[in-house]
Amino acid sequence: MTNCFPQKRPRANVYADHPFTLIKTPVFQLNPETHVNPLLLPSHPTIFHDMASEMALIHNLIFRGLNSIYLQAPHIQSADTLSFVNYMHQWCRAIDIHHRGEEAEFFPAIEKAAGEAGIMDINIEQHKAFTGPLEAFGKYVEACCQHRDVFDGGKVVRMINDFGPALKEHLNAEIGTILGLEKYGQERMAHLVPLFAEESKKAMKSMGLTAGLPFVAVNLDMNYEDGIWREKVPPKEGQRILTVVRNITYWLHRDWWKFGSCDRHGNLQRLYAATDE
Repeated sequence: MTNCFPQKRPRANVYADHPFTLIKTPVFQLNPETHVNPLLLPSHPTIFHDMASEMALIHNLIFRGLNSIYLQAPHIQSADTLSFVNYMHQWCRAIDIHHRGEEAEFFPAIEKAAGEAGIMDINIEQHKAFTGPLEAFGKYVEACCQHRDVFDGGKVVRMINDFGPALKEHLNAEIGTILGLEKYGQERMAHLVPLFAEESKKAMKSMGLTAGLPFVAVNLDMNYEDGIWREKVPPKEGQRILTVVRNITYWLHRDWWKFGSCDRHGNLQRLYAATDE
């Protein structure tokens, strides 16, 4: 007897680890097992290694989300279009919240602690390098969500190509900037640690329980770098919130999150709509 029900397309063997490569955290690179010469680096992480590593994890979440969009956009079927554009919209919200928070609070706090105005200007200039095409992408995605424009996977790829390289350069360079703050001394810059944590809390609140944070959950690889960050990022309060997201609010828009780089528990997964070709 012939099966009259459509068969679910199997996921291709494609993961969200390219074309924008993930950042190795400075803390992980201190481990001699990563083949980094332990004589050239301190054996224990400083607050600068910790902050730079947490920033790298946030940037990797952005990269995974962007990779998952880039690799799946050309293969989205009509039945999945609205779900996918809503997924893309959450990526746009995530990066907007991240960069607005940096420019409004984190960058000024760094300059104040260092006692040097303008030391973060290069990072702000890097923001400007991709702001135009990134905003154009965000407006296009929003128009698709509101049925004012038509989704075109090829156009999505072309638009990402317009801002992606500059975004990648900035997200990588910012890690070095944070590590470079060590020259001002740990005592002088120590208060940045709780400020950075507070900024992360504000970002999570802005993302929201039903849309933004499920996006975070499906793009935060809990096993990254041998799982050393599983219990550390996010910190305890954030872990409790993510538990609620994974078990309750995730299901409200579960058709959006099937495009994520990870499952709802943070395990890396093969992309839903990508093809081996």
